[in-house]
Amino acid sequence: MSVTADLVITNGDAAGELLRRTLQGAEILPWRDVLYEGPVPLTDSLKDLTAIRSEYLAGAGGGDLGAIQFELTARDRGLALSPRFDRVVLWFEHDLYDQLQLLQILDWFATHPRDDGALELIQMQDYIGRQTPETIENYAETGGRLSETHWKLAAHAWSAFRQTTPEAWATLLDEDLSPLAYLREAVNRMLEELPGPDGLSRTERQMLATIKAGSMTALALFVTVQNQEEAVFMGDWSFWRLLDALALADEPLIAGLEAAPFQHDTPELAKPYLTSQLSLTPLGEEVLAGRSDFLAINGIDRWWGGTHLTNDTAWRFDAESKALIPASA
Repeated sequence: MSVTADLVITNGDAAGELLRRTLQGAEILPWRDVLYEGPVPLTDSLKDLTAIRSEYLAGAGGGDLGAIQFELTARDRGLALSPRFDRVVLWFEHDLYDQLQLLQILDWFATHPRDDGALELIQMQDYIGRQTPETIENYAETGGRLSETHWKLAAHAWSAFRQTTPEAWATLLDEDLSPLAYLREAVNRMLEELPGPDGLSRTERQMLATIKAGSMTALALFVTVQNQEEAVFMGDWSFWRLLDALALADEPLIAGLEAAPFQHDTPELAKPYLTSQLSLTPLGEEVLAGRSDFLAINGIDRWWGGTHLTNDTAWRFDAESKALIPASA
């Protein structure tokens, strides 16, 4: 049975609500996942990955496990029903958050292709939530039809992201990624979230450098670091988790963070946390100067796509040379 309407898939609820108000008659499917953090391993099915992501998001403070499972499973069912629609339109932005979601969705279409060509992509070098109904209507005219070239590239990149080492993902930079206009920048930005030679990811390094430049509150730090991004991708909850890790480590790099870790379900603790006056510890100064290694001192247990970064498997990325550093190096 075909539905005489468009299915619009986009990056989350805020964008989805604006598109719902503007694109009359369209069914809106928000994707809802922060794929740049937590485990995204190779699995046999989307169902299996959704179960892993649900567990992670609940454990990271994203809400009740049952509610998250319900939302993500309903999202997957919406994708499975896409053949019933006359046209599917993907609305995504240029940043890392969106590009990873786009890869996951196009990977699904690689095994469930639209042979009628009624799969389109609208990519914006701006943020959907900042638009007005008028600008949304203008962007709606810019969509381009996707082909086998697009979903094959996406499937290749999505598989690379989910490998047990970052090597395949890094190799993408040697390939032609031009069919997906913003993929190259996303590949590079994700690599920068690996630990560097100093043990810090780019975001963590930006945090320390910003605090060193002048004591500021946690909220001001978030805003300032966001402004240092070429394409803002990180939400505040992800940012607070990184900040907590730097301030609550066995050998902390940041001092002054009150009411940590951030309590998502305790609003009364948000104000002291967000208004904390932050400063660097002596170790924070040493690590930022490149004289100490945060990872060697505090260790690591973090997922990066399909790669589980531990003390024994901590791949690094040198942003200056654009080179991976194997865990054994």
